[in-house]
Amino acid sequence: MPSQHFSSQSETTESKVLPALTNHILPDALAPQPTAQLNNSELTVSASQDIIYKFFIYHIKNSTAEVVLQQFKKIFIHLIAPANPKFIQALQTIIEFDSQLEFNNLFKRCCYILLNNWITQRQYQLARDLIKIISERTFSEPHPDNCLKILRVWLTNFLSSKDYEDLKLFVLKYADYQPLQNHWTSRYQPYLLAAQYLDANNAPEERQTARLLSQQLKEKYKFDLAMYTSRSQSAASQLKNYHNPTLLGDEALRLIKLILVNRGAFSYRSLANIFLSQSQNITYKQFKEYLIKYLFDYQGNFFRTDIYQSQIINILEIFHPENNGEILKSGLHLRTCNYLIKCLTVENSGEPTALFIMFASQLSPLTLAIIILKIILISPHSRTYFELCCARLIQYYQDNSDTECQWLINFLEVSQIALTIYGENVQYNLVNMSDKHEEEQLFIDLNNCRVFSQHKQLRKDKD
Repeated sequence: MPSQHFSSQSETTESKVLPALTNHILPDALAPQPTAQLNNSELTVSASQDIIYKFFIYHIKNSTAEVVLQQFKKIFIHLIAPANPKFIQALQTIIEFDSQLEFNNLFKRCCYILLNNWITQRQYQLARDLIKIISERTFSEPHPDNCLKILRVWLTNFLSSKDYEDLKLFVLKYADYQPLQNHWTSRYQPYLLAAQYLDANNAPEERQTARLLSQQLKEKYKFDLAMYTSRSQSAASQLKNYHNPTLLGDEALRLIKLILVNRGAFSYRSLANIFLSQSQNITYKQFKEYLIKYLFDYQGNFFRTDIYQSQIINILEIFHPENNGEILKSGLHLRTCNYLIKCLTVENSGEPTALFIMFASQLSPLTLAIIILKIILISPHSRTYFELCCARLIQYYQDNSDTECQWLINFLEVSQIALTIYGENVQYNLVNMSDKHEEEQLFIDLNNCRVFSQHKQLRKDKD
């Protein structure tokens, strides 16, 4: 029986990697901080860090944002501590502990305390200014104080760490969707941010900021895609420029139509609801059989993938066979969907699976995107897991050029469109504008179809 968990790459106290992937949703608990007691100090390291955290939290609540930014600059860049004996003792305690890791934890969390507050208040320029101050810090003269010399060295080392790279994920042009960075991976910030906010080893402020920013980018993309589909089909579109949030050019509109027209008499969401209603009070073995039919019994012509269907059948047959005779439970439902997504995307080692390479590079990436979409529609919590898998793939190929990764980029673009079309608060419909009824046509001409999108209110659960 295969393992239910991903084995993450080896982690050490001096390195930071993406959180280990499991078939479960990652927990929100934060790993405890070290509380080593120093012989020559009345404070522990964690208590010292807490003093500095509370200093910034106090000023966020009681000072202007510009004053808070100046305080940060004085303490960490110019190394001018406030004239408060307890604050100075806290800094000295951390220095005497002689740990670059503990300084990184302190510095990073202070940054996220500020970033989280400013992004929530939509003060995006201050967030960019903070990163600019850190990246452009200069030390023209050596500092006579030995403790502050150490702080300078630690700050310089921090700029070469992955923690700093994570911080730079937030250096975005918030007025636009495009990030400041030009590398192809910068387009897929929501996936990288998902890996950041799901990492239980990150500070709460870092995780909260990453989650908030990821959601904002998704909402911006969702809005831009809806506006694109509307404006690109209007008569005035030839005279006005309209923003296409994808990298697919005019092919994006055709792709949206293809996703909508190939669903047949029922939408993918309707098919998912039918599957879920038929999956009540059945055995786990029956669930796996129904799942195969749900994923592959399809009217469209791009699902003729008998070879890959048989491979997925084999994958499911050997997954938890000991539970085949039991009534399906929600936990096993989620683990099965997550495991299937894992098999379709990334290995334990972080390398892409053979199925992913075959689907994304040798067949149509749309086929794989639709299969994953159908899995997520019957298991909404699996979307976060899928984003984490995408982060793994992006990390694996991040040193390659966009030309070398074009096949991966195509998949990411297609899956992003598919998941957006079936978002919770947006509804896309394809309308045939032809004079002929659909039953009179041998096939539907996509050129005669128009896409309409509308915002829909989320229904609240009734008592």
